[in-house]
Amino acid sequence: MSSRNWRVQAHYSAFYAAQFVLLGVQLPFLSGWLAREGCSAPEIGWLSGLSLGARLLFGPAVAFWADRDGNHPRALRLVSLLFGAGALGLALFGGKPLIALSAVAVLWSFGLLVPLSDTAILRADRRGDLHYGEVRAAGSAAFLLTNIAAGFVIARTSIDIAVVIMAFAGMATFLVSATLPLGAPSPTSTHSPDPLAQTGERRGDERWREAATLMTTPKFLLFLATVGLIQGSHAAYYSFSILHWTGLGYAATTIGFLWATGVIAEIFVLTQVRGLVRRIGPEVLIIIGGAGAAARWLLTGSEPPLPILFIVQTLHALSFAAAYLGAVEYVDRSLPKRLTNTAMTLMSTTGVGAVTGLATIACGYLYEANGAKAIYALTAAMAFVGAAGGFVRSRRAAAAVTE
Repeated sequence: MSSRNWRVQAHYSAFYAAQFVLLGVQLPFLSGWLAREGCSAPEIGWLSGLSLGARLLFGPAVAFWADRDGNHPRALRLVSLLFGAGALGLALFGGKPLIALSAVAVLWSFGLLVPLSDTAILRADRRGDLHYGEVRAAGSAAFLLTNIAAGFVIARTSIDIAVVIMAFAGMATFLVSATLPLGAPSPTSTHSPDPLAQTGERRGDERWREAATLMTTPKFLLFLATVGLIQGSHAAYYSFSILHWTGLGYAATTIGFLWATGVIAEIFVLTQVRGLVRRIGPEVLIIIGGAGAAARWLLTGSEPPLPILFIVQTLHALSFAAAYLGAVEYVDRSLPKRLTNTAMTLMSTTGVGAVTGLATIACGYLYEANGAKAIYALTAAMAFVGAAGGFVRSRRAAAAVTE
């Protein structure tokens, strides 16, 4: 892409990097910090579940508002502000009620920020200003480096440093969002004007009808369920892996490297398989992701030796990256451009968010009662059902083409 605007790509890469620095601390270490603050495993599960439930209640409305009348830049910046404020609250406030409020704010706003960011980056990608996979990989690289660095720092100081890093990253996300080039196509772009940016061509009532139709279409609902089960199968890993691996005697540094291994595999997929996506299609990529997730959680739950566990972590390339890239490509190829925000946020909230929230709550109780093997058995079953749903969707699509 010789027409790429490297300044725009660097700007969006910094935006993603700031978000994923926070995520690089939150996913491996926040549950450990919450446990240190007196939260039980079920309470940690409820905190994650409530934030994901809030996405389900309010996320689609935010997305639809962002899709209409050019509100996307405003929505992106407002959600970034809440993201930063919640992260700052974790570092400043004490006591379970305020900690819980701050944690829910961070987790809820991040769930909205990702689809809003993805939509903005897809617009710039289609204009030729940047490469979506490379920008997304910049966030993954920031996540990887944070995993490693935070593991070293926490092992030598205290887990309290986790929320301090999150506070700085959250506020940096908001500051970068305030200067993002979210308007018209860049002057260096040689591509036609972006259809996603043309938000005035439909009246509001027509958009409401289109969004309502999208939310009741069986094909799209099956897509939401499929992607939700595969991505939601990461619930045990995201919320309880640090408790599990700490219980096995692994240090924070080792846990950081375990997470980083998965992210390296993710970066490879995001940056190197674009041509493969065009050849095999997003539906097949989603099926591969679901099958990889099922295998990953079964192996993780078996508590293999550490060298084998590092190899198992490379399945993140399938369980997350392949499934996620397939889902994004499906939305971009198959749905109306003017409803991209709505579709992406529905995927993040009603699909991934709701399923992950319920699974996280269930895992909290299962982990306390039966340990890690039980929660990974549950999430492996979820991934398997998701892969089966993807297979059904693929067969139906193939049948429709031949008719």
